Amino acid sequence: MSSQKNTTTGRALSMASMGADIAGSYVGYLLQRVFLGEAKSKIKLKSTHVRAARRMADEMQALRGPAMKLGQMLSLQTGVLPDEILAELATLQMEAPGMHPSLVRVQIKGSLGREPEEIFKQFTAEPFAAASLGQVHHAITREGQRVAVKIQYPGIRRAIENDFSLFRTFSKPAQASGHIPKSAINEIEEQIVAETDYLREADNIEFLTDRLAPLSFVKVPRVFREYSSDKVLTMSLMTGRHLEDFLAQRPSQKLRDQLGAHLFELFHFQVYKVEALHADPHWGNYLFNDDAGISLVDFGCVKYLSPEAADYLRRVCLYPGSTSSADFRELLEAYYEQAGEKLLPGARRALIGFAENFYRKVYPPKPVKDQLFDFGDAVFLRDFLQESKNLFRTKGVITEFIFMGRAEMGLYQTLHRLKARVPTSQIVKKYL
Repeated sequence: MSSQKNTTTGRALSMASMGADIAGSYVGYLLQRVFLGEAKSKIKLKSTHVRAARRMADEMQALRGPAMKLGQMLSLQTGVLPDEILAELATLQMEAPGMHPSLVRVQIKGSLGREPEEIFKQFTAEPFAAASLGQVHHAITREGQRVAVKIQYPGIRRAIENDFSLFRTFSKPAQASGHIPKSAINEIEEQIVAETDYLREADNIEFLTDRLAPLSFVKVPRVFREYSSDKVLTMSLMTGRHLEDFLAQRPSQKLRDQLGAHLFELFHFQVYKVEALHADPHWGNYLFNDDAGISLVDFGCVKYLSPEAADYLRRVCLYPGSTSSADFRELLEAYYEQAGEKLLPGARRALIGFAENFYRKVYPPKPVKDQLFDFGDAVFLRDFLQESKNLFRTKGVITEFIFMGRAEMGLYQTLHRLKARVPTSQIVKKYL
């Protein structure tokens, strides 16, 4: 990143310039629409979407850090953002301008004390993947193992701190009203800053390698500690295709259903059994195989749940009684009090609405035999987003669940792209 984009002022100016350019594009479209027919108006709108999205993608790639993570999250919004915007933002899943090879060498030598050629039998100077905090290179160890070497961008931690300093300033009115609690900003910053510590990520990998062992369809990389540091992480190379490449092979409905069931089981096994989860759900972090196997990559963002939070989730999921009952209300209120949060009447109504209008449809408490939920129907996504919006508006979001909610949203978007049909309640019941 340039030194200007590493400063709070420089990053603020870049974001402001991007916003002005995008706004100008749409103003220009609105002015021209009056003189265009319906067909030409649609063509002009599509080209405006493409221009705006390309501007967003280019700027977010250059800024990296939280800005690029925001773009990755936006790229998952199937059914919400126009397809033209999603197509451009999808490049943020796995592509970003790479570091100059000389800087790569500096980063490796500064972290590991030796040049790449002294450490590895073979090292590829050009990255095969680059994202928000670092880029990844192919290499072969002296013992002949093919590995992926993740190298952190210089100055990225400072850029993250600058972004959050800027965000705290701009969000003061929302903080004062309680719509964006200070605790939520702290949680997001803490998790993203933690991703800059690759030794912590190595710990996450080894933790999940052990805990996910019962799921034979999930593969987790091996960490090479002797070739790793806080800014360089060496892992075994994982196999599989990213989502778009997997779908381009025109997999059968049976395979898409199997993969969907595996993704769904992986998420709920992590929540209820592991009490921790891989919480960076963008499509660049999952590789899919033809046997419906899943290879996970990038473990910087792993959210560890408290035992109280996991117990609460187990009790509310597939709740057998009425969600309007006193018992259900007491269950909600008891956990909010335990979490140090006040459950306002509006938020309580939003939670009950979420349970009725989304969860009971997707996770029926008493499913009929072999009942499947069809994630190909986009109605469930609109329900999820609407109920999430109601919960946010009524100040009912629990800080500890921010990253779990992000992972859940990513799960549903992926299942929708797969058009998978999944026995949702039957899978969840295994782990409650």
